[in-house]
Amino acid sequence: MGRVVSRWSRLDIKSSCRVVVPALLVQAQKEQGMAIVATSQQSRFYTETQDASTLDIDLKQINLSVGDRDLLTDAHLKLFSGVHYGLIGTNGIGKSSLLKALGHGILVGIPKYLRILYVDQLETTDEQQSVLDIVLRSDKAAVRTQHDVKVLQTALEDGCPEVVVKGLRQVKYQRLLDEMQDAQETATRRSGARGFDARKQLVDAESKVAQAEVDLKAPFDAREAATAVTSAQEMLDDLFMQLSIHDPGEAEAKARRILKGLGFKQAQHSELLSKLSGGWRIRVALAQALFVEPELLLLDEPTNHLDLPAILWLQSYLKTLEGTTLVVVSHDRAFLNATVEQIIVFRQGQLTYFMGNYDEYAEAKAEKELFTARAAESVEKKRAHIQASIQKGQQQAKKSGDDKKLGMVASRKKKLERLGMEKNEQGHRFRINKDRAGYHDSVRDVVEVERPEPPITFNFPPPEPLRHQGPLLAMEQVSFSYSPVPVGKAPTVQNITLNIPPAAHIGLVGRNGSGKSTLIKLVAGSEAPSTGTITRHPQARVGVFTQHQVEELKRSGDASALAHFLRLFPGV
Repeated sequence: MGRVVSRWSRLDIKSSCRVVVPALLVQAQKEQGMAIVATSQQSRFYTETQDASTLDIDLKQINLSVGDRDLLTDAHLKLFSGVHYGLIGTNGIGKSSLLKALGHGILVGIPKYLRILYVDQLETTDEQQSVLDIVLRSDKAAVRTQHDVKVLQTALEDGCPEVVVKGLRQVKYQRLLDEMQDAQETATRRSGARGFDARKQLVDAESKVAQAEVDLKAPFDAREAATAVTSAQEMLDDLFMQLSIHDPGEAEAKARRILKGLGFKQAQHSELLSKLSGGWRIRVALAQALFVEPELLLLDEPTNHLDLPAILWLQSYLKTLEGTTLVVVSHDRAFLNATVEQIIVFRQGQLTYFMGNYDEYAEAKAEKELFTARAAESVEKKRAHIQASIQKGQQQAKKSGDDKKLGMVASRKKKLERLGMEKNEQGHRFRINKDRAGYHDSVRDVVEVERPEPPITFNFPPPEPLRHQGPLLAMEQVSFSYSPVPVGKAPTVQNITLNIPPAAHIGLVGRNGSGKSTLIKLVAGSEAPSTGTITRHPQARVGVFTQHQVEELKRSGDASALAHFLRLFPGV
């Protein structure tokens, strides 16, 4: 057996073509230098062109690390087609990194034909597209087909042989360009021997694109012109056959249904992405994932920034994806109970599996902990009793010189070695041949009581006392609008009067897009009111953690948490 390694890290033109996959860990590290490294065990007969009759994933001896931190060690990943899984574990243990390794193709051994979608992959940089167009364009195959149909139809309607030849060349060039981009993505994610082969394929794809670009401007001969119309018509027939599968009208109706379910009103379908708040942008990314419907869908905290109606709709929609394998990371117990049928537990570098939803897992876990605690207590009592009898027997044998007493002591010592689990996990009597086959250092399993993960605690030091009393902040008839204001649209925040006293704990709730983040910006002072007044206590200091705080930290480029704080507070 051999070990296949895939590495995705910083771009290094001299050695290998690689890119960064950022990962949020408990300890702060330099993000530009971080890399997700994934290994899995494959036989020497392994090939990526596996039997397409199965959509299951079964990878053994997976090792996953980010930077110098090991997340998984010789773990077993098994995902059966159509099963909905909930991936659980403590914060920072590596759940998101595992999803990225799956979604970005870093983990070797996954069938190449399997369509995998990780929601973060759907982020778009073009914010001047409408919400509906962004969702529709997430199906790249359908978009490519529609583009080719338009090019060929326009050329054939013109009727000029030169125009038809140019149309055919344009379609060929665009297809080769897409293949080159796919090859480039593959090459950037691989290293070693597989990376070398991928870069050879990339060089070959680049040469084909360069030749096709030359052909676009080259003159055509009579033979090419004579066959151009027939070739274009045959290609167009094939494209129409593909369009019958990806019907544009049906696709738009499907996209609108998904957007409606996620809370978008009809008028918002044509709204530009740049005009949306953070919560609505999350919904757009989620709508893209639901629209594409891959064989494996990976959702990382999908309920974040969703209000209750959208969460309930998402629960119902995910239940309809019977043929899609789903892996969900969520801290919402009710959402997991409603959407998953198996639980994957990410703990101590291993993956363990439980049949059932989260509540069923929690109940079974509590029962197992109670069982092992009682078993451990029983074993310790027996151990103490046997050790006491051994000590007593040794004293009596030493005093009397009786060899029988020494034989009894030896027998008790053997019994002490046999102490351990007396029942298996099913509650049946422990049988060594059935429950402990193989070679071991002891006759019985040691009773191990699972220790709970240490809780994450936050310690916020109290602020310095204020010299004089009064509210920390007072708003009077405050309104705010982002410019330019659309005609007939009400201000984002309108006629707000608010007092915030010292030591107050205030919850701000409301639908997505209702102005909650804008109000926080007004409180923090990052935005000024359009009308009204805001009075702040002269000694008050405001700290803000926004919903996109992590992304802002990534863009800052700081090497570590220490560098970040030194930049913010240079005098410290």
